[in-house]
Amino acid sequence: MRSHALRLVLLTAIAVGGSMSVSGSALAADQGGCTTTLNGVEVERIASLNSPLELSATDTVVFAGTGPTPTETVRVALIVGPITVDSGSTTYLPAAAEFSASLDLDEVSPYGVGLFRVRGSTDQCVVEVWLRISGRSPLTTLTGLTAAGLALGGLTGLLGAVASRRRWSRIAGAAGGLFVGGGGAVLGQQFGRLQLSYPSLAISALGAAGLGYLLGGLLRPDRAAAFRDDPDLPEDIAPTLVDHRPGPMVAASAPAALRSARPEPPASSQPPTRSGPAVVPPEAAAPYWCYVLAEVDVFDLTDHTRIVARLRPGSWYLCKREIGAWAHVASGDGPDGWVARGSVHRQG
Repeated sequence: MRSHALRLVLLTAIAVGGSMSVSGSALAADQGGCTTTLNGVEVERIASLNSPLELSATDTVVFAGTGPTPTETVRVALIVGPITVDSGSTTYLPAAAEFSASLDLDEVSPYGVGLFRVRGSTDQCVVEVWLRISGRSPLTTLTGLTAAGLALGGLTGLLGAVASRRRWSRIAGAAGGLFVGGGGAVLGQQFGRLQLSYPSLAISALGAAGLGYLLGGLLRPDRAAAFRDDPDLPEDIAPTLVDHRPGPMVAASAPAALRSARPEPPASSQPPTRSGPAVVPPEAAAPYWCYVLAEVDVFDLTDHTRIVARLRPGSWYLCKREIGAWAHVASGDGPDGWVARGSVHRQG
């Protein structure tokens, strides 16, 4: 079980890491005999994610060049994933061999910064290059704030699901992970470290969802899960909590003050037998007086995941009944509840 969980964690980390890595492959370019530049830089030099063109949020993107034949329409577009964020175009009448089109980043930066594709096209050629817009914090843009809110909300939900330690913690953790992964992928693009696309978005979201599902399962208290689902399970299949009963040497070395502080149980209502051999009565199932040698948690009678009290050494408690591996105990001034039968000790 542990090795399977470790393998799942490793695969999730590889998936998320692969989506966040920056690929060095170049974009497709069909120049069709055109000689093109972006802000004076040849497109071949900025067609790879390893070397994008760096511009400030207040700069202007200028796509220019010359073609083998005159062109009438020139267009430059800013693209993130499958979405065209903004574009600018120029029309030449009559057609001209030299062309240019521009796009003002002042109109784009309030909505988002980071890593973008730039597509320039004419009547004869189409080129795509990479552009990284900087000079403005991603958390001051609309896209960055939205992504941060999604990631933070998803993380809050994921941690809350894990901390609740309920049967639905895995599903809730996976749902929170979806928001964490999606918001994190968009933030990666805004910080200029991730090529945002359908595959990278899906890998990030599903990887984080898998991690949330895994955390919800690992931190769930499996020892008492079956009992909490059904307190009437038979003893052979009911889970057994860890017995905190100390060994004989530990019990013998307990402080005398603790033993003397233990209250005396009430006297038996049955008079002693005057004649005949001593008969050892059979051990009663319940009710009986009991005590504990270590602190024991008491679970609610109906909500088996909620701890309502705690039994402590030095006091007597009334065990009302036993069901399987569990005992129904009256915890003094607190409410009744279930405790592991092996953690309580019968009077005498």
